[in-house]
Amino acid sequence: MYSDVPASAPATTGSSKWRNLFFATPVRGLISICGLQLLLWTLVPWIISRTPPTDTLEGYMWGREWVPMTYKHPQMPAWLLEIAHDLTGSFTWAHLLLSQIVVCATFVLVFLLARDMVGKRGALASVLLLPTLAVFSWGTPQFNHDVMQMPFWVAVCWLFWRAERDNRIGWWIALGLVSGVSLYAKFSMGLIMLFGGLWLVAEPQARKRLASPGPWIALAIVAVFSAMILYNLEQLHFLPLTYADGRDGWVMRHRSRLYYIGVQLGVLLFFPLALYASGLWRRTKEIVQPTPGPLLRDPRARMYLLWMGAVPPLLLALVSPFTGVGENWSKPMYSLVGLIAVAYLGQRLSDRVMRNLVCWAVGMVLLGATVYGVSKPASCYFKGKMNNSCLPGPTIGARLQDLWHTKEHRPLGIVAGEDNLMMATGVFASDMPSMFTEFNFAEAPWITPARIARQGMLVVWSGNGRAPAPSDQWTKGLPVGHERFAWTPGHPPMTVSYVMVPPTVGASQAAK
Repeated sequence: MYSDVPASAPATTGSSKWRNLFFATPVRGLISICGLQLLLWTLVPWIISRTPPTDTLEGYMWGREWVPMTYKHPQMPAWLLEIAHDLTGSFTWAHLLLSQIVVCATFVLVFLLARDMVGKRGALASVLLLPTLAVFSWGTPQFNHDVMQMPFWVAVCWLFWRAERDNRIGWWIALGLVSGVSLYAKFSMGLIMLFGGLWLVAEPQARKRLASPGPWIALAIVAVFSAMILYNLEQLHFLPLTYADGRDGWVMRHRSRLYYIGVQLGVLLFFPLALYASGLWRRTKEIVQPTPGPLLRDPRARMYLLWMGAVPPLLLALVSPFTGVGENWSKPMYSLVGLIAVAYLGQRLSDRVMRNLVCWAVGMVLLGATVYGVSKPASCYFKGKMNNSCLPGPTIGARLQDLWHTKEHRPLGIVAGEDNLMMATGVFASDMPSMFTEFNFAEAPWITPARIARQGMLVVWSGNGRAPAPSDQWTKGLPVGHERFAWTPGHPPMTVSYVMVPPTVGASQAAK
């Protein structure tokens, strides 16, 4: 049933027909699990969410500026968000579809790497184990740099393997291009490149490739992209490095030393359960067709998988008590754990085990989407804890923009204030304003005193308190407005305060 060739006879029972339709061949199984993942994890968050998660809001606001880098990160995710919005016209589901396309691309790349190592049957098993990891479910509605890294991480691992194995110039060029482009997903892609480079230097057979031009061509291509990155960093006065250092310090001050390890254990919770319950981790008396692929005859492949797939997340866990490691930094690093399991346990891939893995994969996609769909609204309704799924961003953005138009009779060009609320207002304002992050010109170089003087600015924050202190030079003495918005049944409306900074006030401050 799960051979590398299509089934030779049609199924007869209803359940068999269903299995034959979706999982008769490994490739069809890959398409089916990708389709289920894309459908449910796009549809469920779209149904329950009124406003995108904070990182995604920020990406949408950055995307409209079309800058190569901000004070935090390089901007490939923001570019893709802007393109997704331009193609769909939506801020409520385009990012969800984009995120699941990225996740499915990761599944496909894992399949390609695993197919080289354990054959198509083992490749499907490697992918079916991935939905048991929380990083491929709970965190994916928030499209950000960590999600964007996922397919690039696997692609670099696959291309390193193919380039070193075949030593063809085409593979080395592809490795260089993908590695270079991946730096615009997130700087931490450099870690997997470092591990690949160390493999080439340390492994005796791989080291022989250094005598050929391929590795050096790949390195030259990466160097070109790195030079572009360094230029962008210099233009920003290396603020992303300063931000990273400050972020590390914040984590160390506000998180337990074992917090990161605890989160990772939660991410991996269902993985060993799936291995055991499916039979992949238990001895069986069933006769199993040997899994094809080089892993049965090439121990180097197993060592390569452990080095590229297990050591990076383990290293991150080991250093986490001593440095500020974000809990989502390991998100792309777990992509190969299913393949590692199959590499060592693949001889037990009987038809029964494969059917069990199908059930686990489908069940975990369904369970994850269900829990997500229930818990987010429940947190708002029962706990009275507002999250972005119940924040009425579209209503807030439209209402405040209308108020601005009524008073200023001009398009809304700049929003500032409390981060999450300011970004929600800016995303859903049809005038497509820019955001003035932290009232800091260095962090928002597209905002200048002259632009504020010309366009004015809308400053927003939650509650009835005073405006954020950094805004005093623009908002002091100006009237404060208040609007109330319903956000969840059974709880009082939220209050949004705002100040409209007219162009004339902006001009006078610019003159000072």
